[in-house]
Amino acid sequence: MKIKFLFLFLLCTSLSSQSSAQSIENALLWKVSGNNLKTSSYLYGTIHIACEVNISEDVKEAFESTEQLALEINMADPNMMTIMMQNMYMKEGKSLSDFTSDEELKKLECFFDGKVQGMNFSMMKNIKPFFLSSMALTSFLSCATPQGYDTYFLEKAKSAEKSIIGLESIQDQLNMIDKVPYQDQVEDLLQMAQATDEENSQSLNDMIEFYEAKDLDGLMNYMSSQESNINLYTEDFLDNRNKNWISVIEEKAKEQPTFFAFGAAHLAGANGVVNLLRKAGYQVEPVQ
Repeated sequence: MKIKFLFLFLLCTSLSSQSSAQSIENALLWKVSGNNLKTSSYLYGTIHIACEVNISEDVKEAFESTEQLALEINMADPNMMTIMMQNMYMKEGKSLSDFTSDEELKKLECFFDGKVQGMNFSMMKNIKPFFLSSMALTSFLSCATPQGYDTYFLEKAKSAEKSIIGLESIQDQLNMIDKVPYQDQVEDLLQMAQATDEENSQSLNDMIEFYEAKDLDGLMNYMSSQESNINLYTEDFLDNRNKNWISVIEEKAKEQPTFFAFGAAHLAGANGVVNLLRKAGYQVEPVQ
């Protein structure tokens, strides 16, 4: 079963279209220098949920050599969760029942049975389907306590008293999600629900294997093979965000050496961060 919607919160991205495909070296850690930068900064491609965070010595050294951490959003912002909660529910009192048949709604109820601790299905019906898919995500992992690369770097930055910033705001991400009509979100959620848990787990594990192998081309090709209404919004989920990030990356890297950590799929493609920075005149070299 093809469940691209499952990947959105995992990599916080969709995929670049095939017309934008362009191979880069397979690496998760990249050194950014040149173009009047006084010191080097680093890019690191993350995966947002995994059973284990594996950080190499090269990555640790790169992180320690920088003075600032930049994530997709500033996860240290005390207002982040409040803003998230305020935007979790569908507008105008809409519910899943407005976009599904009785049979489909029952399918979703069965799918979510036991998946979200502390919530029954009646409490979920008004939550945006995009968020429901992310809430189900951890149930497909083979571990009881999922971990996040972003959280790892966040805690390390706090301990080292590094500055922490976001490449975009939480409201930017929420606005992006809201561009996807609820009907499209529901259809992708139903696609996930129609697969078995074993099929969903296998798809998730396949993608994690590409990530851990640092096979960016394989990762993008694998994601390209998945079917999703989100394909209609590729520019919003990936290309435009990458382009918007470049000016932020340039500004912050010039201020002080910065460790930029964001979803790995943002690295690759003609409109990926690596190629966009190279076009802007920077040396972007694979490290590991």
